[in-house]
Amino acid sequence: MFPYNDPQAMLDIHRQRAAELSRHAASTRAAREAGSTRVSRFGRWPRRSRGEQAGHAAVTA
Repeated sequence: MFPYNDPQAMLDIHRQRAAELSRHAASTRAAREAGSTRVSRFGRWPRRSRGEQAGHAAVTA
């Protein structure tokens, strides 16, 4: 069904995917430079201000 055992077909699929990712990255980059897209931070805690970061409690044993 899928030509996974054909090296030329796999290379073509890889090139198509790489071109698709390149186009997507270029459009995202252009949107960020235009200022219309805000950068999201997936999988991280929210940012804290400088004052909150300086107030770490000391751990004693």
